[in-house]
Amino acid sequence: MLVIYTDMTNYCDALRQIGAAREEVPGRRGYPGYMYTDLAMLYERAGIVKGKKGSITQFPILTMPGDDITHPIPDLSGYITEGQIVISRELHQQGIYPPINVLPSLSRLMGSCIGEKTTRDDHKKVSDQMYAAYAQGRELRGLVAIVGEDALNERDKQLLDFSAIFEDRFLRQSRDEDRSIDETLDLCWELMSNIDTKYLVRLDEELIAKYHPENRS
Repeated sequence: MLVIYTDMTNYCDALRQIGAAREEVPGRRGYPGYMYTDLAMLYERAGIVKGKKGSITQFPILTMPGDDITHPIPDLSGYITEGQIVISRELHQQGIYPPINVLPSLSRLMGSCIGEKTTRDDHKKVSDQMYAAYAQGRELRGLVAIVGEDALNERDKQLLDFSAIFEDRFLRQSRDEDRSIDETLDLCWELMSNIDTKYLVRLDEELIAKYHPENRS
């Protein structure tokens, strides 16, 4: 069973209003101190009951007030849940669907669920390298706005270009697209081939020799 909560921000705001009406001692930003417990009781209903068939999967949705991920509602939700997907208004305005901001998004279970026995031996390293290259490319956009692209060295230019390619070819998907893990990882290697291998410092030489497009028949 899939349960979708929307919008948890409205629920938490209602808790704050009720707490104020009861003249309860407020916590962070006026929210009641028991808000964490309330959220935990809701979120932790998901899972599998031992000896029972089926499972409950939750998909809580919340609006970040002021796009502030440190706001009590997304902050406490992040402590309780095993992962979060952050949607970017900037990417949405660029027409990129789904507009997922991968940098603050995370999965606490990913490390124990990937690897040679479950996905592929290069999964973790590829993920780390893609994340690092995209983060550096995003940072360089701010620098380019000040000093111009001509001031960048060759490495920085490649990372800057990669950030745009990442958004256009990796993030952007059609509504009916269904990539397998192997297809996704192969696409990652294809995108990373736009960066000189000497700059792919998070990838082992063995993995580069095995999966890099230049080395595959």
